[in-house]
Amino acid sequence: MDRYNRQMRDIARGDDKFAVKAASCTLTTYEQQIRVNSTAGAVEIKLPPVVEAKGLMFSIIVETYVSAVTIVDQDDSYDWSDITHNGTGDGNLIYSDGYVWWVLVTKT
Repeated sequence: MDRYNRQMRDIARGDDKFAVKAASCTLTTYEQQIRVNSTAGAVEIKLPPVVEAKGLMFSIIVETYVSAVTIVDQDDSYDWSDITHNGTGDGNLIYSDGYVWWVLVTKT
């Protein structure tokens, strides 16, 4: 089963999965709903390669804030600027068109 069909199956089943990250990490294309806990220190969330994530959206929300949370790319997206969040509830909805990471929504 390819990635698209797995995603459609999960949506049809109503799966509401998200991953909680408490340390710096690199996301995979399957980790699209992320909640960040920065109580242990600053956290850097690295997006997957922009071409691999083509057509996907990533929801990244700071669930518990103590230290800065920074969202970075892999230096493969045109005109990307790192995003730093400094508060609980801050976050972004980010979309890949295969060439550029687009920040669709910023929540502060």
